[in-house]
Amino acid sequence: MSFIAHFNSKEAHPFLQFIKYAMCGVAATILHQGIFFALSYTVIPAGDGMIIDGKPITDDMRYWNGIINNLIAIGPSCLLAYITNILWVFTPGRHSRFREMVLFFGIAALANFAGLLGGPMLIKWFGIPTWMSQGTFVFTSFLVNFLCRKFFIFHK
Repeated sequence: MSFIAHFNSKEAHPFLQFIKYAMCGVAATILHQGIFFALSYTVIPAGDGMIIDGKPITDDMRYWNGIINNLIAIGPSCLLAYITNILWVFTPGRHSRFREMVLFFGIAALANFAGLLGGPMLIKWFGIPTWMSQGTFVFTSFLVNFLCRKFFIFHK
């Protein structure tokens, strides 16, 4: 079997499976961050240094609006992650499709809650920049998602 065929197989070595999972995660993250920053710099202001009614937005406003923007972005990015993971990374079959989806989205909610603690909460606690907050959000939610999906949802 060629490397490409093995890489694309759901029976790939766990390291290759993790790389594929990461690639799916990058695609979902790009979508999530695209939605987040589009909203943050247009409709629901959460960007650093933005001016509203002649005054800069506060850390408290960035915190709350950042949470709202992340919550809006979760659905589309999670759907993309689910579709790419079942088609390319993990072997379904441990649970029924409905239960698998419920678990997948439930774990995404848990991971995103952890990400919110590791992201926007840091704005509130320490006043860090929005981009740094989103970086810690992504890192935290990625780890929780992979571990839970790998060991609790999918068969292999």
